[in-house]
Amino acid sequence: MAIKSITATINGQAVTLTLNSATGKYEAQVNAPAGSSFNLSGGYYPVLLRAEDTAGNVTTADSSHSTLGESLRLFVKEKVKPIITILAPSAGAYVTSGTPEIKFKVTDNSVQTSGYSGVKKESCVLKIGSSAVDVSKITWEETEGGFIGTYVPGLAIADGDHTITIDIQDNDGNSADTASCTFKVDTVAPSLVVTAPTEGLETNKSELTVVGSTDDVTSKPVSISVKLNGKDCGEVEVGSDGSFSKVITLDQQGENVIVITATDKAGKTTTVTRKVTYNTTAPVIKSVVITPNPVDAGNLYKIVVEVE
Repeated sequence: MAIKSITATINGQAVTLTLNSATGKYEAQVNAPAGSSFNLSGGYYPVLLRAEDTAGNVTTADSSHSTLGESLRLFVKEKVKPIITILAPSAGAYVTSGTPEIKFKVTDNSVQTSGYSGVKKESCVLKIGSSAVDVSKITWEETEGGFIGTYVPGLAIADGDHTITIDIQDNDGNSADTASCTFKVDTVAPSLVVTAPTEGLETNKSELTVVGSTDDVTSKPVSISVKLNGKDCGEVEVGSDGSFSKVITLDQQGENVIVITATDKAGKTTTVTRKVTYNTTAPVIKSVVITPNPVDAGNLYKIVVEVE
């Protein structure tokens, strides 16, 4: 009997094959499904083949066929690469912990709405500098279209600049563009030396100059603030060598509290407090007694003065 028709059905689409007279075989050019087969049962699109002769006899075969089954399994790979977004630390950030939380998002459906293969978490390569971290230490949280990965170093990393790089693939082997971010670790507060005024200073002058120096190896420049009795005294200029001076005016008789604070770019602070007594009230002499008076020449006498 002659063959009447041969059809192949893939993903609900039926295609009629035509005879190639040169080879004696039936064939067709078919557009592959738009989506990846990775997440389908078995990871493939099953193909149903139907052959009918002119007498009406029909033979079918599909992916479960004992001999032809493997040949009737269509594996389709998507070509859209996943996207990595670093959530923390941000580029240029100053981090005050030696074990900063590194958080990033990976999605695989930014273009497609379905048929994407999904993120292959185990393919992730996260490096701090040139050292790759143990991928098993990354925790994953499912999110729309992918995952959020979080990693916290088990050992503190040194103060200074660090660059993280992240690479990952989807389940069809598409590699995301490498994501990178440079940040600075600063775990040490700035130094602060206040040379004037000295603690416990007593003065009758309202104008006073606060003098000192500051430094920070990792996060220069350092800013200085001066507060008098809880009130900010305004901008303080800090020299390139870290030196500073600020003229302030004591605003109350008696004890005045001056708080000097150094803040580096990471937000770490060092504070020095000085207490200064401002007194413009002259002493009052209440009484003077000299005894004996008169006194013989060359002899001792006592003078007693009462002051308040």
